Amino acid sequence: MKVVPSIDIKDGRCVKLVQGKPGTGMSLPLDPVSMAKYWVEEGAQLLHVVDLNGAMERSRVNRSVIFEILKQVDVPVQVGGGIGSVEDALYFVNAGAHRIILGTVVFEDLKLFKKIVEAVGPEKIIVALDVKHGLIVKRGWTETTGIKLHDAIEILDSSMFWGILYTDVHREGLASGVYLEALEEILKTIEKPMFYAGGVSSIQDILTLKKVGVYGVILGRALYEKRFSLREAMEVAQNG
Repeated sequence: MKVVPSIDIKDGRCVKLVQGKPGTGMSLPLDPVSMAKYWVEEGAQLLHVVDLNGAMERSRVNRSVIFEILKQVDVPVQVGGGIGSVEDALYFVNAGAHRIILGTVVFEDLKLFKKIVEAVGPEKIIVALDVKHGLIVKRGWTETTGIKLHDAIEILDSSMFWGILYTDVHREGLASGVYLEALEEILKTIEKPMFYAGGVSSIQDILTLKKVGVYGVILGRALYEKRFSLREAMEVAQNG
């Protein structure tokens, strides 16, 4: 199982929000590029970068800093947050993103989603299932789609993406532990690699996710609060 540090960017700075709500959580001392380099030095083999301004406001204010991350680190980087057009998708893929993460567009505009798939190829795409109280949420988790998780899984065409990112929004940023019921439903239904994010707070949580067959775990607050180190998490994910 892969262990992936998350770098969330708002207004050009690194932050960790609680449930994606502005003004909550923690502001981090390093700039995003330095943070990315730090995690690579600590042993990260993949980075997860989220443009919060893009997700919430469709703003491009963080594009230059994300471009610098892609340019300056020598490990794969997956990028998400406000990628809502063919132009956006091609920008990040051409800039060097290993994969791009699409959420809102998948559930708002299926025709546009198909055009993005045609432009960059399904191997470059991770579909985000952002779930709060059993419903898919969108636009940086600020709006509900009204679509139940089960129904969302049913309508997805697995030939159009490489894998899934499942985020338990209710637990995101709280480091309150993981909830397996919805996670196991997805794993049984979609035979694609799946990343999990939301609430991971301990080495035991990582072991639990490994046992149920998750491809990778996205880590944020627990790492930044030093509940455990990246190296400890990677050791457990590999050998635990």
